[in-house]
Amino acid sequence: MGVTFFWLSLTIPPEQAPSVAAHFAEAVTASPVSQRARRVLDRWREAPSSLSPELVPEPAHPGTWTDSEGAVDFEELFRPEALSAFGQGFIRTGAEANAWGLKLTAENAGLVITDRIPAAAALHFGLGAELAARLPGHFGALFVAPSDVGQLLPALDAVLERPSPEMLARARCWLNRGNNERVRPEDLFSFIPRALRTAQARREGLLLLTARG
Repeated sequence: MGVTFFWLSLTIPPEQAPSVAAHFAEAVTASPVSQRARRVLDRWREAPSSLSPELVPEPAHPGTWTDSEGAVDFEELFRPEALSAFGQGFIRTGAEANAWGLKLTAENAGLVITDRIPAAAALHFGLGAELAARLPGHFGALFVAPSDVGQLLPALDAVLERPSPEMLARARCWLNRGNNERVRPEDLFSFIPRALRTAQARREGLLLLTARG
């Protein structure tokens, strides 16, 4: 096993939403897209085949393998330190827990645990560059105010509700960069809409974050 990543969803009560939103915005500001990652994204949008999760032979070291060009830069988009640190406050306890005392429960939260790669990276690659660009938020991280949850659901359903076999196969290929056989690609596509429906039923906001374990 390598590094573990937690893609978490948590509903946010209305009275705490403004403060959580402000801290989320600060973490996003502290997570700029690097020039190298921007080039990878731009190239992927122009030529979808330019990005691959597959390992390739290492020319300088015969018999060894390395990441395809751009794969690591692509994954870095989904695990910036500032947003990961913010997310850790929601999966840790005691002195390291978040300042609002919010806890993940079966009623208010969702969680996808992956090995070595952020789950949101596999979702984005599965969608393809054009559809992935329609997802709100910051590469798998998202805050939605309580009043906006119902408005966002139809737009996200249009993108995520019925993934094609090709989309699911692409997501599986990226998941295979880690030991993620137990993670179903279908669960990645349904994760955000399900979290939004939970928030809507509770009349609360929603926070999505990737945290490094």
